[in-house]
Amino acid sequence: MLDPDLKFVFGDSYSDEFFSNGTKYRETLNKEGILIFNSFIGNNGLKALQNEANELKEYSYKSSSEYNVYISEHDHSFTKDSPRNRIMSTSKKCIPNDLIPKKSVLQKIYDSTVVRSFFLDLLNKEELHPYQDPLSSININYYDEGDALGWHFDNSDYTITLLVKNCAEGGVYEFFNDMRYKEGDEDYGFVEKILDEKIKGTKVESLEGDLMIFKGNKSIHRVTAVEKGERILVTFNYNENKGVFLSEQSRKTFFGRIK
Repeated sequence: MLDPDLKFVFGDSYSDEFFSNGTKYRETLNKEGILIFNSFIGNNGLKALQNEANELKEYSYKSSSEYNVYISEHDHSFTKDSPRNRIMSTSKKCIPNDLIPKKSVLQKIYDSTVVRSFFLDLLNKEELHPYQDPLSSININYYDEGDALGWHFDNSDYTITLLVKNCAEGGVYEFFNDMRYKEGDEDYGFVEKILDEKIKGTKVESLEGDLMIFKGNKSIHRVTAVEKGERILVTFNYNENKGVFLSEQSRKTFFGRIK
């Protein structure tokens, strides 16, 4: 059963019965590449999460990073402007997990055995563990005007995000589902069409309180620049194995420190 402290947090549709039926949504995720649980967080919970995020923002680390869409080293067997090596960019502010109070609503959601069991069933995983380092399991990401998340594939198979605050204009999530490989090989031709803006992806209009789960490793995605207002997005990060650290380079980039 849900912790009594969390029952006021979730939307009306998200009862103990919902959380015991994660397998019900597995086929949709596998087929569509994305699941959105609208109003996953109810009004009371949303106010609490927004207050937590607002209080922490002054401690956030501002980062601007450049990378190729595969988040990997430059491959000298391809040209600089090839889809394999072309440079994307991201700018945002971020709060690492060690600055999020242990008694916060966010931490309680992440630590909930009921919520984690739901994710296990939905993702068809035997185990899900937090990162071993103290920074990377929960992150609060702030996108102010001009900030954006460039095209990329994630390192993990699935990504779990919670939209705490939406901007007034811009900040739209766009993706192409399950298109990374063609006959077992990287489909650079398709990626090139995306980067050259010759084709358009699926755009998702998320609302505050929505939980989104998507197949980030095989589905290229981005968030367009915030044009007006502020966008606050939480990521819940798990690993199938115990003892996993986020790479030192990623920690330096997004948090400004490794511990």
